[in-house]
Amino acid sequence: MLSIELLLNLSFVLLMSLLGLAVPAGVARLSGRALGEKDSAISGRLLLAGILTLLISFACGFSLQYGSIHAPSLGEVPRAAWEWAPLGAGSGLLSWSGPLVPADPGRLVLFCFQAVGAATVVVLALAPVCGRMPGPSFVAAALFVGGVLYPLLGHWTWGGGWLAATGTTAYLGHGLVDWGGAGVLYGLGGMVALAGLLAVGGRRDPVTMEQGPAVGAALLSTLGIAALNMGAGWSLSPHLPLILVNTLLSAAAAAVVAAVYMAFTTARFRIAMVGRGLLAGAAASAGLARFAPPPTLLLVGAVAGLLACLGSFLFERVWRLDDRGGIVSSFGLGGLWGLLAVGLVSDGTLGQGLHGIGPDNYLGVASQGVSGIALLAPGMVPDPGQLIAQVLGLLVIVVLALGPAWLILRLGSVRPGGRE
Repeated sequence: MLSIELLLNLSFVLLMSLLGLAVPAGVARLSGRALGEKDSAISGRLLLAGILTLLISFACGFSLQYGSIHAPSLGEVPRAAWEWAPLGAGSGLLSWSGPLVPADPGRLVLFCFQAVGAATVVVLALAPVCGRMPGPSFVAAALFVGGVLYPLLGHWTWGGGWLAATGTTAYLGHGLVDWGGAGVLYGLGGMVALAGLLAVGGRRDPVTMEQGPAVGAALLSTLGIAALNMGAGWSLSPHLPLILVNTLLSAAAAAVVAAVYMAFTTARFRIAMVGRGLLAGAAASAGLARFAPPPTLLLVGAVAGLLACLGSFLFERVWRLDDRGGIVSSFGLGGLWGLLAVGLVSDGTLGQGLHGIGPDNYLGVASQGVSGIALLAPGMVPDPGQLIAQVLGLLVIVVLALGPAWLILRLGSVRPGGRE
């Protein structure tokens, strides 16, 4: 019989998984509005991509991601798994844990949570090019991103792979730290979206900022990000209020900065940029919502809001890419900034023992946890190694998106007869 604590953890993570579906749902909604096409057509294609992601996650993606790690907080039973670690312990590149079923309740709950993450990445990645690729190519791209690209990065970061292990193998802080998926979910999805825009070519018609995301859809996705941030610990914990407050403050700060920036640069209040700022701040919070106090998240969100504005100008006005939904400038840049911010402003009071590093003493300080190089709590010491680990993770995401993902999307954008 399951204990009360285990039942509460299972129920909580299931609930956060369901609420997390608001992220791809909101993205599908704002993409339909931004592309100027019927919402039902865009949403239908992206719904298909999400369904395909669920199936490919069940078939192989989840086993690739969590081959050599399990979730004791969910009561998951450890199982035999294969892992390819070419350089020995800590160099895991691939893993496999076999079919998902039969499985214990904990493993099924963990699958539900990660399937929502996979669907989020796929919808983000394909939203800007939805309707601009042949049907078979669109399906192939969804299967590749959801069944190969995301599980690989997820394994390297959350499944015990080589990026998480750089704390022990290369003495880089606690290894790559990405609490709620700032890089693995939103950074990867945004950068693959950029690769898709580069692959399919320029825009089809002029862009006006009024075609940007509806604030309602942006708010829906923001609440979904908050749910995924809270569920990322796979258990009920006293840190949940901090995580929720940090997420909302970061999103709010980014939205305000975006509104002020547009008011000063265009002398107009543009509601589209408020939505983009909101999303950028929420995506950025996913990296360190548990590792920094609320005032720090206000700063992180403010920077994310500025990046959303500058990124919109760069991608749409300078590079003339068709990012009218703001996926790259909000989720992509916001997520990568949140991943980097872990190594800059984590205060060191939380995360003790993460990835097996310093459970009692770290850098000569008792109970020091994940630490950046600035805005540390009193008594904590800077950790440049953590910043290097975060930069390494950021570079890996960019390379995966602009390398293999760009190639797949480029091949998929070429129609029969050699026409794009």
